[in-house]
Amino acid sequence: MDNLTLLGKEIKTETRGILYLCDLTETKLNVCVEIQFNSAFEAVECYANTPNPESQLVTGRTYEDLIAENEDLRNRINTPQFIEELHDCI
Repeated sequence: MDNLTLLGKEIKTETRGILYLCDLTETKLNVCVEIQFNSAFEAVECYANTPNPESQLVTGRTYEDLIAENEDLRNRINTPQFIEELHDCI
């Protein structure tokens, strides 16, 4: 598993949430900004108060859980199905 964010920054071992602020085009989701949080609660709170429906959030109870969730997002983020579902939700 890769311990890098979608923008290629190292994920710190104390990180429990990553908020990706994104821009959705017709065929792609571009990550513009990413914020690492030491608390999953703080990450969820920030995500809930972000007026950007394209944003993506990954959290984990442990560092290993977070890395696995981030890898899952990395693998599906720009698949046609993911983009279509995101368009449908927005």
